[in-house]
Amino acid sequence: MLVYIIIFALIVAVAILGYRLYMTKSYYKYDKDRLNKVEEDFAKKQSDSEEALEKLQKIAYTNATTNIWNIDYFLAKSEEAFQREPGASYTLLTFNIMNIGKINQLFGPTEGDKVVYFTAQTLKNALKGTNIYAQVQSNLFCLLLKNKTEADVLELVNSLTKTLLEYDESIQIKAAFGIYQITDIKMPVLDMINQANLAQKFVKESDDANYQFFTDELNQRFLENKRMSEEMEKALEEHKFVMFLQPMIDLHSYKIVSAEALVRWDYPGKGMLSPYAFLPLFESTSLIQKLDYYMWEECCKTIRRWIDNKMEPVPITMNISPAHLQSSKFIDYLSSLMDRYLIQKKWIVLELPERGLTNISEQAGNIIRRLTEEGFQLCIDNFGSISSPLNLLKDFPIQRIKLDRSFLARNATSGEGLEIIRYLIAMAKELDFTVITEGIETAEQVKFLVEIGCDIGQGYYFSKPVDLR
Repeated sequence: MLVYIIIFALIVAVAILGYRLYMTKSYYKYDKDRLNKVEEDFAKKQSDSEEALEKLQKIAYTNATTNIWNIDYFLAKSEEAFQREPGASYTLLTFNIMNIGKINQLFGPTEGDKVVYFTAQTLKNALKGTNIYAQVQSNLFCLLLKNKTEADVLELVNSLTKTLLEYDESIQIKAAFGIYQITDIKMPVLDMINQANLAQKFVKESDDANYQFFTDELNQRFLENKRMSEEMEKALEEHKFVMFLQPMIDLHSYKIVSAEALVRWDYPGKGMLSPYAFLPLFESTSLIQKLDYYMWEECCKTIRRWIDNKMEPVPITMNISPAHLQSSKFIDYLSSLMDRYLIQKKWIVLELPERGLTNISEQAGNIIRRLTEEGFQLCIDNFGSISSPLNLLKDFPIQRIKLDRSFLARNATSGEGLEIIRYLIAMAKELDFTVITEGIETAEQVKFLVEIGCDIGQGYYFSKPVDLR
């Protein structure tokens, strides 16, 4: 009996042990399955995270408007390239659309956005593969080329230029390129971009080539321009800009009927600088507006002094830079000057340069009309230097036109040229303009201009600009 009990106990123990072993294996399998599941979930989440990170990086590195790389991408990838292949030769280019302002003005900002997008896609299609490129600003693009000769670089520039010009028959996209051949890859990439961009700024729309290589000479010119710009504020405060007046003569009575205000810079160590030495620099910045404001006040002071000294004033012609035609605020400033110095507007003539009226915007047209409504006399300066748009001027309240000195110089030496001047003045008189010719240097020119009906003359034949100090 005892034996049976022992055997039974052993069987029960074995059964319990077997059950426990089974349960342990089951738990182990369950834990293993659960662990596998956890690992799978982790792997999936990691994959999802990597995809999400990749998407976020792409978003962070992409210009949302044009869908090409942005400046952050360009900086990061350029640094990687320099570290990966420090022995390679690199060339960095920047370019922008020189005439984007005109495109926006003539065809509207929507068309301007399309032009920028087309430019971005043109760059993207041209630089497939390992090339690094980006849109670093709204109208500034960058590209980094590796192991390319100067001929290779210019071939790419010409290819991009040609494609952009083919955008539309009525819209020409004109690009300006700055090229910086990198000599020190340890230089910050932003400084490299600035060097290329500096070269690009020296490209003008009228130039035969639409690219410039960065050189030490260009850098010196830039530093000189920067120094002059910084000195201008001080020069204005110290009245180093001097107003000269050049008489304008009635060609029939030989009396002075007006005078043009011309600026000179009394520059320390260099004497009296001609406007050709500094105006192009100032016209490329907002400094020209400050200089205009200064000169306008000098004109008002002079007229006030004449009146206070019991002298009969002659009208002074003041220049209005094209930059002012983007906003009518300057008209309020002019009117306030008239009120402050108690000057009648009949003593002021405003000269608008012809280039400011080519492809004129509706806003600029409204500004011209308001000037007339406010009582200002208007004259178109440098007429004949660009396109002589008489058909355009007849739609605006302009009283006078002034023939550019280069127009007279170009055409006064041939019979055909003289006929051109004769025809232009006849047409201007037909439209009831008072015609002024500047740059007169000889008695023969005076005689011819009188014969064909020119009203007023200005030039060294009569008088050089006069310093009234």
